[in-house]
Amino acid sequence: MPSFFTILSVASSIGQAFASYQQAAAMQAYYDSQADLSKLEYASKRAQAKEDGVRVVREVNKALGSALAQAAAGGILGTEGSALMQQQVTLRAGAEDFRMANLNAELLTNMGALEYNNLKQAGNVKLQAGAFDALTGFGTDLVNIEQAGLFEPVKQKIAKAKEGLMG
Repeated sequence: MPSFFTILSVASSIGQAFASYQQAAAMQAYYDSQADLSKLEYASKRAQAKEDGVRVVREVNKALGSALAQAAAGGILGTEGSALMQQQVTLRAGAEDFRMANLNAELLTNMGALEYNNLKQAGNVKLQAGAFDALTGFGTDLVNIEQAGLFEPVKQKIAKAKEGLMG
């Protein structure tokens, strides 16, 4: 029968290995939750960028309507001269702003996916490292227990059992 201290040492080593693994699993869960939060934040920012694009279109429509109304009030056709030029300038500026809003939405989509994947990967790496740390720590503890001679009584009983079987 192994001594109480041998059993206690092995049990303690198992407990430390388990705690190390659980800590790594908790860190993975943390990174996973951060990834999910990041996904939500970028979805909100992306929606805002799209709303900015819609707002630009509304503003352009208002400006065009106003320019056409002014031209008509002045007896000028909206399809020629300065009225036409004002419409073209307004449309050009609006189109640039709208394209920029769409580009921002696309960039936010890509940045959000990148951050989500990075956080998920960080969680996976942390879990793997935690499992490795738990195993190596347990192995080191067993070697230390062996070097302290706590396994000697067990080895002697195994040797006697072998002699009994062979003898």
